[in-house]
Amino acid sequence: MAVRVSDRWLEPFGDIFFHLADWNPNRKHHRGRIGVPPPSGLSRAAGPFLEKSARLPSHDLPATIMPNLDSLLSFPTPGAGSSSGSTRTPIPPRSSHILVTDTTDAPALFVLMHFLRASHAHNKTLRLGTDAANSKGKAKARTKLIWLGCTSEGIVHLKNVARKSGVHLDEETAQGTFKFIDAAAEVYDAPGIESSAAALSLQGDTSRAHKGFKRIYDQVARELSSASDGDNQLSQSGWASRNIIVVDDLTALAWGADSIDTQEYPANVGQKTSQWLGALTALATKNDASVVTLMHADATSCSKHGASDPVDECLLSSLLQTADVWVEVKELASGRARDCHGEITVHPLVRPSLAQTLASSASHAEQHRDVPPLQAFAVETPCPTRAKAVLYRIAPDGQSAALGGATTGSNTGRVQVWPRGTGRGFL
Repeated sequence: MAVRVSDRWLEPFGDIFFHLADWNPNRKHHRGRIGVPPPSGLSRAAGPFLEKSARLPSHDLPATIMPNLDSLLSFPTPGAGSSSGSTRTPIPPRSSHILVTDTTDAPALFVLMHFLRASHAHNKTLRLGTDAANSKGKAKARTKLIWLGCTSEGIVHLKNVARKSGVHLDEETAQGTFKFIDAAAEVYDAPGIESSAAALSLQGDTSRAHKGFKRIYDQVARELSSASDGDNQLSQSGWASRNIIVVDDLTALAWGADSIDTQEYPANVGQKTSQWLGALTALATKNDASVVTLMHADATSCSKHGASDPVDECLLSSLLQTADVWVEVKELASGRARDCHGEITVHPLVRPSLAQTLASSASHAEQHRDVPPLQAFAVETPCPTRAKAVLYRIAPDGQSAALGGATTGSNTGRVQVWPRGTGRGFL
């Protein structure tokens, strides 16, 4: 006899089975690749949702049902139901803005790498099927990822991390599916900044910070334009973005910006950074792109220390009013543990409330066919309520290896997630 978990909030994990005949109470984990808690412990978590049925023994379970970030950060495709896991995609919808915040004790680089791996996997699938055309006789459009490096680490560090994820950025760059823009150099380096002063879009703005932001904006615009020219004859896949812009990270970009304008007056760097990001998201919307922004929240009101930096607090306040999804990564209140490295909470923000006011008529749908509907942003989490955070664990050999790509059935390179209160049984 086996026990099947049919609780609705565990749908992203699929069906998890326990073969009672093989249960050994002296073992921490059940036999097979997936460790599970005792049935009694599970019944406390799942409550009345346990059902008895004849199912496969646990040692026949594939390891691919182990929950990872795809169970949190995936989006429906057109015509798919909200619980259709097989028809969801990790590629963000077009025109969406995903805000990722982290802390010093819980860095969220692994979330950004999640989107890099997603675009790589999508493009790899298309390359393997280049000879096959869709029903209209057109190949599907690729997904290009534009990475704005705002720290001093540069592309060398990113290449090392991506290589451990099974993504070779040199190959991606040669194929036109990846572009690294050194945003830190554009902000710090003075040569050439004055030449772009005439192209400033904001009237009367003479701050050096804005000139650096304008240079970054222009580079992104050129990359989006080249990507659009190369794929204008290709078909799009559902609501998924054709381009993903990753800002790594916005806090460092704001800190590096000049807080004094050309007339030696203080400049509101937080406001300038927010305006630049708003212009960037508008540019992304015009080019079927999405934006993923990383921001450090240690000095903001959402941290345990409270707001201590006015620039960071200004940025967070602005982003929470404009982003579509907020992925909040925080450390455990009790500190870093061996089996749990922090918690993740996914907050749907502005877009769902605005999308509810859109009409559903055929004419309106045709007019706004490029805007994904409400369900595209209905990010489902395996928690009973979205108010509860999901715990996560990075691979035992450290964050760098956890960011790495793993073969099917391997735990190496996975960022594993599970609902609070269920124990390590869902790892």
